[in-house]
Amino acid sequence: MTQSTPVNTAVPTAASTEEVKAAKSKRTKLIVQVAIIVAVTLILWFVPAPEGVDPRGMHMLAIFVGTILGLIFQPLPTPSVALVGLAVAMITGTMAAKNEALTGFGNSSIWIIVAAFFIADGFLITGLGKRIALLFVRALGKSSLGLSYGMAITDLVLAPATPSNTARAGGVIYPIIRSLSEVNGSTNETPESRRKLGSFLLMTEAQVNTITSAMFLTAMAGNPLAQKFA
Repeated sequence: MTQSTPVNTAVPTAASTEEVKAAKSKRTKLIVQVAIIVAVTLILWFVPAPEGVDPRGMHMLAIFVGTILGLIFQPLPTPSVALVGLAVAMITGTMAAKNEALTGFGNSSIWIIVAAFFIADGFLITGLGKRIALLFVRALGKSSLGLSYGMAITDLVLAPATPSNTARAGGVIYPIIRSLSEVNGSTNETPESRRKLGSFLLMTEAQVNTITSAMFLTAMAGNPLAQKFA
């Protein structure tokens, strides 16, 4: 006596068909982007170096342009694109691994930025930054001016440990400003509604964020590099 094997006779749904089409389209787009990056890099690589220009300089230009295109098209995440560009420069001999390509990793300013980014992720993931902000809101938020002071002090407290002013303002402060504004009937639907509270708090935070970014070495990723150049 044989046992029959069940056969899947389900008809593909419209949703699954659309998913398949989207996956194919995404894969095709990725292939085209990679092909463009490789083609442009190879074209520049084989362009004869002008008189007086080191051929390595032309090769570095090709790798640099290819890396920039990779950052624009994003076939891989940004760190991966940067590492691929660095690896290509070392493998092809365009840059010496020890004396040129990896020299920047010995810069202490770079590691200050890396360490500060780890701390910043902790603020965002654990919600500590949000809790700090809400403490100041509870203490000072009796008026619109008090709320603005609360947001300003929060930015000031978080600035030394958050080397991305965009992440600090957009990841921690902005969601709280939006919630406070909507609770008080201030939304972005009409100019009159925006002017009730939202515009005031956002403008205050934009100005405060600019100032706190310049107050601490680790308040913005560019600060340690500016210090190094100085």
